[in-house]
Amino acid sequence: MAAVCLMGTSAFAEDIIAKTSNGSTVILHDNGRWEYYQNNAQIRDVRPSAIPEDAKYQITIDYESVDKLKKDVRMAMEADFATEDEIKDSLRKVPKGGIVYFQVPKEQIKKGLVRDLTFYIYDKGKNPIFTKTASDDQATPSESSKIMNLMVAPLYARPKSGMLTAKVVCGRETIEFEIPVK
Repeated sequence: MAAVCLMGTSAFAEDIIAKTSNGSTVILHDNGRWEYYQNNAQIRDVRPSAIPEDAKYQITIDYESVDKLKKDVRMAMEADFATEDEIKDSLRKVPKGGIVYFQVPKEQIKKGLVRDLTFYIYDKGKNPIFTKTASDDQATPSESSKIMNLMVAPLYARPKSGMLTAKVVCGRETIEFEIPVK
């Protein structure tokens, strides 16, 4: 499971605010770049503390393997006294690659502040194996009452690699995750 703030708060963790010899305030970036701070209204403040709390977004990813999904389906159906044929029929419908859940804490879903998010999952190669756009007001409850599923992505083929890559795009902001395939 990985957690990241969508608005890039972790990307600027090494930035330093400094004063020049002429008294100007600048932001020194960890990659060697710098820019003026608060001397020009068109220069945005990139420090994590300058990003409003309601703009921060903590997305987590959870991967559920096909083996775990099949075990859960079997247990649930056995608890309902299903026949072996009914169980086998249901197990055929389980996605062969498992499921990836894009999740967010429930308190971060705010009425009136709708975000359109595009979700991508990559296995090997440059082409995504899953792509879908949805707004966060379409999030569904998860098994935990405090977590909402932004997107539930079924993987219909077994992953070819031991690590999937997921990407979430919101406007001009992009975050990437690595998903170990268990």
